[in-house]
Amino acid sequence: MKKLNLLRALALTLTCAALAISRSRVGADDGPPVNAAAIRVTTGNTFALVPTSDPNVFGHPVDGVAQVSLMGNCHFHGEATIYLPTSAGQPIRILSNSPWTLTSSDGANSLKFDTEGTATFDPANPLFANLTYKVTFVGGTGRFAQARGSGTMEVTAEFTSALGGLANWTMKGVVINPASDN
Repeated sequence: MKKLNLLRALALTLTCAALAISRSRVGADDGPPVNAAAIRVTTGNTFALVPTSDPNVFGHPVDGVAQVSLMGNCHFHGEATIYLPTSAGQPIRILSNSPWTLTSSDGANSLKFDTEGTATFDPANPLFANLTYKVTFVGGTGRFAQARGSGTMEVTAEFTSALGGLANWTMKGVVINPASDN
């Protein structure tokens, strides 16, 4: 009798598992789109801190050159606002004012992205800062006109003066481009 109950329980378990699996939606669209591509960017740039009427807020223009996996050599430009902490425990925040842009060396294509980041100073040397950004791709020109996606940026910056310096950043992400095959 116990053998029959074990078989019945096993059959019931297998039937429930089969029903659960058959009810889950799995299809061809359950993976990355075919028009999605990994993007990798490495840059070298200069940056400035531009004082505003608020001593805790600075303009932040950034310009440089980049090597972009999907575009080759590029020029980079970004405009942001830096918000210094106004109380203990708050991070330094950096928000893009308008999309930052990577433009191909021939000018035919550009990729635009919004950024939101935080910065911390290196405890060993306060002339250095480490920044981390969330990136959201918001279009561009040429083959990236309809680009969307997201990524992250990691930045190392060195102040060479009180209001400016040099930086290097890397980006990793995914660009989804409905208008092309990337």
